[in-house]
Amino acid sequence: MAIIIPGEFNPVEQNIVTDQWTSMVQQRLREAATIFSKGKDGTVQRPGRTEKKLDESIIGKTRRSFGVVDRITYSFERHGVFVHKGVGRGYQMQGGMVQRIAKSPMTEPRQPAEWFNPVLDQALPELADKLAEINADAVLNATK
Repeated sequence: MAIIIPGEFNPVEQNIVTDQWTSMVQQRLREAATIFSKGKDGTVQRPGRTEKKLDESIIGKTRRSFGVVDRITYSFERHGVFVHKGVGRGYQMQGGMVQRIAKSPMTEPRQPAEWFNPVLDQALPELADKLAEINADAVLNATK
């Protein structure tokens, strides 16, 4: 049990807030990825690996240094990057635009479907405000 002293640096409270935020963003990312209903059902065996549906593959993790969370990472299937950028087999990014490079007939033009960045752009200010609130008193007391 940690004793929390008001106005002192408190890594426990900071870690709790960061872990909760990481879980909340993971859930929002999964919700954003559920719009991609086309594709595989469940898991698919690929040579040397198992591939899951995008929404099922999203996992948020935190890393601690000296007892304080200093890194948040999200891992997901690599096809999530292709969907986000709108590229893949027969398409690539050129000059910031998606270009068709395949010679076969085009079935349907691909469009970027940004599902990752908008979620983080919306959620990051919330984390920043919470961490600033937790650490504001500690900073003021340290300068005295």
